[in-house]
Amino acid sequence: MRYLPGVLLAFFLIVSSGRAEDVLHFKDGKVVRCEIIAITDNVLTYKTTINIGGGRTASAQPTISPDAVDFIEFGPLPGEQALLAQGEAASLDAIKTLWEEKSRHLHRPRSNAGNIGLLYGDRLLAEPESFQWDFALSVFDRLLERDWNPENQKAAKTGRLRALIQLGRLDQATAEARELAKSSEDPEMLIEARHALALADFEILKALEEENPKWKEDDIVRPERERLYHEVIDQFLWPFLFHGTEETLAARGLVAAAEVHLFAGLEAEARACLTDVLTLYPQSPAITEAQAMLAGIEKANPTVPDNDDGNEATPQN
Repeated sequence: MRYLPGVLLAFFLIVSSGRAEDVLHFKDGKVVRCEIIAITDNVLTYKTTINIGGGRTASAQPTISPDAVDFIEFGPLPGEQALLAQGEAASLDAIKTLWEEKSRHLHRPRSNAGNIGLLYGDRLLAEPESFQWDFALSVFDRLLERDWNPENQKAAKTGRLRALIQLGRLDQATAEARELAKSSEDPEMLIEARHALALADFEILKALEEENPKWKEDDIVRPERERLYHEVIDQFLWPFLFHGTEETLAARGLVAAAEVHLFAGLEAEARACLTDVLTLYPQSPAITEAQAMLAGIEKANPTVPDNDDGNEATPQN
């Protein structure tokens, strides 16, 4: 006999135990609180309580056309809100179970299925096995095909690019990112496209140096290496330099640029980028990573405190 993992079993039992109240918003303005029994693109059956007069009520289970409904507020599954509150720290199996339950509602207005799909895709990309990244790509593609929410579709485009890059499909990722940069007038999408291009070029840069360990002495390889390095830095810093009010994206770019500087052995430049994050964007999600990277630099290169005579601190041997 096979046993389900504890977290997944608990979530499965919760899902199976019922759901919160659903709310139907009809096109004629009527609002009905109910429990949806079945729903397809052609038929909607729900259970509700109706007033039959004399202070009495009865249970009813009508079947209608979904075309009569403007939108549905789907009640959260028991345990759903607590699971989503955990974000990417939640169990992958539990998120998968929730996604499989909710994804059939992707195209229905006001459904949160797309948010769950984005979380699931990000969680898959955080896994070490590349087959999980293939699953992530399929999730993002499904969001692009079916999600009712344009904002989720935008996020799915960038998720798809990240998945392609992690899978090593750099030419495809680069081509799609360039096309996105050309076709979109949305500043956020332009930033995401440039970020994806930088990620792909950074992978190319790392591969080039690995294949050419003596690139500094190679008159043919060195110019290409320098071009890639500067182009990657420019792309990562673009939101900071030109869209500084996009705090989350600007801070993310600064941290990414710091990583490239560290790869190149330029610790002072990396330190400057990370210090900018701490100073300018202390509330951004990138702050924790910036602090950790800066602490790593300090640990690798401890300095003696300034002397009383005003001389600058010097690195310890």
